[in-house]
Amino acid sequence: MNDPVFGEGALLALHSGLALVGIGAFAWRRTIHLMRYFQQEEYDSPRFWAWVRDNRAFDRRGTVVAVPVAVAMVLTHMFWYAVLGEAIGGMVGLLVMARGEVDPRVTGKKKLVMTQRATRIHRLAMALFALFCVPFVLLLLFAGGAFGPALAWGWLAVLLQITPFFLMLAERLLAPGEKRIQDTFQAEAKKILADVHPTIIGITGSYGKTSTKMILGELLSADAPTFWTAKSINTPMGVTREIREKMKAHHTWAVMEMGAYNIGSVKRLCDFTPPKAAIVTAVGIMHLERFGSPENVYKAKSELAQAVPADGILVCNGDDPGARRMATEFPKKTTLLYGFVGDGLACSMTDVSTTPEGSRFTLHWQGKAYPGSTPLHGRPMLSNLMAAFTMAAAQGVHPDVLLAVIRTLKPVENRLQVQVNGAVTWLHDAYNSNPAGFDAALDVLGTMPGTRRILVTPGMVELGDQQYERNREVAAKAARVCDLVLLVGDTNRVALATGLREGGAKDSAVRWFARRDDAFAALQKEQAAGDVVLVENDLPDLYEGTVVL
Repeated sequence: MNDPVFGEGALLALHSGLALVGIGAFAWRRTIHLMRYFQQEEYDSPRFWAWVRDNRAFDRRGTVVAVPVAVAMVLTHMFWYAVLGEAIGGMVGLLVMARGEVDPRVTGKKKLVMTQRATRIHRLAMALFALFCVPFVLLLLFAGGAFGPALAWGWLAVLLQITPFFLMLAERLLAPGEKRIQDTFQAEAKKILADVHPTIIGITGSYGKTSTKMILGELLSADAPTFWTAKSINTPMGVTREIREKMKAHHTWAVMEMGAYNIGSVKRLCDFTPPKAAIVTAVGIMHLERFGSPENVYKAKSELAQAVPADGILVCNGDDPGARRMATEFPKKTTLLYGFVGDGLACSMTDVSTTPEGSRFTLHWQGKAYPGSTPLHGRPMLSNLMAAFTMAAAQGVHPDVLLAVIRTLKPVENRLQVQVNGAVTWLHDAYNSNPAGFDAALDVLGTMPGTRRILVTPGMVELGDQQYERNREVAAKAARVCDLVLLVGDTNRVALATGLREGGAKDSAVRWFARRDDAFAALQKEQAAGDVVLVENDLPDLYEGTVVL
């Protein structure tokens, strides 16, 4: 190797500085990019790794810089200044790639929220990256002989491939401290609950939880001050934060949505917020992929019914076999069924009609018929309304008061929410689609007056081994209802295409788009007066399109 004018040590030091600046900048942006998906998987390392593996979300952009630099250094290892030039080129290349990395804090459908927990994970992941990067790069540079620089850049390429593991390792290392922090916050929330001592009503189900919670909160507020968690917050830490920030001494009622991601999830919430009464909206196949079997879904949801004391109130959906079974297996002093059809219903609904402004119906309760109306649309939403009515009436609120509130309810955001934008009517049903809800949304779409009925959807996910069949079935129905179908992403492409073809959809009436924004852009160009557009489901970034890193 030719002798460098400034000394081998100086040039190696300069080389290491260039390499570390480039890789440091790129790794910082890359780990931020990956944090979006880690957060959307709720920092669940096995699920995050499964996403990385299934989407082949391994590094390409950084590796396409590091590997050619390493190869070039092997070929020119006799010439120090050529190697140094290649290092400069590698640093510049990595800086350019870093600048081009997606920043999920400002882009994407569901932006990365750098909470204190996310910040801790990211910082520790970077520290771990540095621990594996700096010493090894310096060792290879100074002890690797003529091929030291090439070996160092090869090692950098390896580190880029295992970047997701630094995030997962950071989460594991932080887990004990995270639990201590959570326990402290939860203890504060428990003290608030003990001081306020509201009557707690728990709500669980495979779907309909959030809508039922919000409707019940409004109904009970007509009787006394009522606390309920915002949006779809239904996890222990989410509920903890809501209680600490929003529960007040005057709250008489507390309505708690209880989500289940595995057996034991609802029990933990019940131990934290012990319910005196409960609503079970449905026991379906949502999140079947997580639970493994319908029976496991039932076991998880039944934890709420079991937690209600014997002298409490249990309200179950009589139209749903799983919920009805729960009412039989875990009866309370007051056990009530609601539904559209079936025996033993304490609350039922007939004469349902739909208009662009909402729904009209006759509600039956304790032998009396009550004519009513609401701005809400769709059979699932009316079922949720019956659930909330039944619970509020069982708690002693007069039916006439409840019906007055029902007439003024505001549609829950993105749950079959109707909006008129100029001459185009939009049905927003973009939150967490399920087979029953999708089917009902198509029914509402079919009844809405318009010149063209248009569906925008990526289909449904987390349905386990039933995902293909359920998407195929609903697509066949969509073919009979819709004039135009805009399908998003590849997740359910085969199932939806098969169903549309079986339902008789023409090829010209079906279009495919990689991302939701692409579908909306195309629709905006050709939408016309009289169009009615149903937006059914909006998958998180985890499912939409192929991630190229």
